[in-house]
Amino acid sequence: MIRARLQIADGANEDTFDKWGFIYLSADNRMEAPIKKRDVTSYAEEAGEHIDPRTVQDVFDYKVKFLVEAPNQNLVNANAKIDAFNKLLYTQPSNSDIRTYKEIALYDDYKRVKIVGIPDPITEPEELYRRQNGEVMDCVVVELTIHVVDPTKCDFNMNV
Repeated sequence: MIRARLQIADGANEDTFDKWGFIYLSADNRMEAPIKKRDVTSYAEEAGEHIDPRTVQDVFDYKVKFLVEAPNQNLVNANAKIDAFNKLLYTQPSNSDIRTYKEIALYDDYKRVKIVGIPDPITEPEELYRRQNGEVMDCVVVELTIHVVDPTKCDFNMNV
């Protein structure tokens, strides 16, 4: 099984399967952050354009797919696992609807990258396998999206 690790805010660096039961399936193939569009100036009376060769890294989204397995029971199912995980991603004061999402770091050991950013909660599965009678385990394929706002915090050549 391919392993991935996740650190939420200042918490421990946890194996996604051992801690949350998330089995790594796949992730984006990214070896560098994209760059911001270069400044370009062109004039009607001149052929071509003038380009500023300087640029910096740009924001991007990194997506990773997991398979979540759980017993298909009332209180222990894939929905409960995903809900518990999503609640770890943010803080929310009592008597308020405002959520403040925490920065997370995904250590994708297979792709040898460390991705740091703000996560989106897991909201809908790509695939769902469930039996109504509860005889078979829940199996749900979900996607975690990490919005990288500061690409300089990422490592695209991580030593495992």
